[in-house]
Amino acid sequence: MREAPLQPEPTTAAPPTGTVQTVEKTLAILEVVALRGGATAKEVAEATGYPLPTAYRLLHALVQADYLVHLRDRKRFELGHKLRALGALAAG
Repeated sequence: MREAPLQPEPTTAAPPTGTVQTVEKTLAILEVVALRGGATAKEVAEATGYPLPTAYRLLHALVQADYLVHLRDRKRFELGHKLRALGALAAG
């Protein structure tokens, strides 16, 4: 007689609220940059309603992860390599 393989029990605990809010803020920033074809940190902060330091922190985290690029001479952020690659995969 074979025993059924152990299955992990589903978790019912929600992720910490701070984590969900950070993800939501990050996605909102990506949407602003994508819709505008690039944006300054100030434009992102104004469009999202986030404080400028929060916008800067998340923008720079996205640059570090290659989801955005920072065009320092123009003081703008644009979509990065990883987002373009994801878009190409989604387009099939």
